Amino acid sequence: MTNLHLIHTEGRSFGPARAGQGQAGWQKGALAGLLAGGLVLIAAFGFACEVQALEGPDHTPVSLVTTVAPGPARHPRKNTFLKRKWGVEILYVRQTAAGYMLEFRYKVLDADKAKALFERQTKPLLTHEETGARLIVPTPAKTGALRNSNPPLADHTYWMFFANPGKLVKPGDHVDIDIGEFRVAGLVVQ
Repeated sequence: MTNLHLIHTEGRSFGPARAGQGQAGWQKGALAGLLAGGLVLIAAFGFACEVQALEGPDHTPVSLVTTVAPGPARHPRKNTFLKRKWGVEILYVRQTAAGYMLEFRYKVLDADKAKALFERQTKPLLTHEETGARLIVPTPAKTGALRNSNPPLADHTYWMFFANPGKLVKPGDHVDIDIGEFRVAGLVVQ
């Protein structure tokens, strides 16, 4: 069993050290910290060089991000209609789980009006406008349907996931979502 004690120098403690190790243990620790900090700086410098390498011949930066055409914008009245009739505001539909799932997020503004979206018997469908494929909400045995089905609360954000086999739906594609009588068309996938 090793005895631990504090190294004291001029009334200050420097932390635990093993018996017989003295300040050499602390010097090794400081050296390791210095080397780790140096590696972080080298990695950051290497990233900065990569970014500079992505500049074009006229020194304009080249983007690593591919842009997706947003498609036709939804008319503001469609959003107002959804708020008045269903008590919800659509936030987005986007790829998740490495593209194998689509996440539909919406905010409940009026819990009474939004109850129809939370009925367990209602099966949500997402229709891919480009191919006509109809995607469902998966229902794993252990977790149940990948959607919220508890009674809604106002000013809360809710979600549901749709399967996207083979990454069929891509960012920029248009989708329609049907949940019973609730229907929203022309959503652009992010």
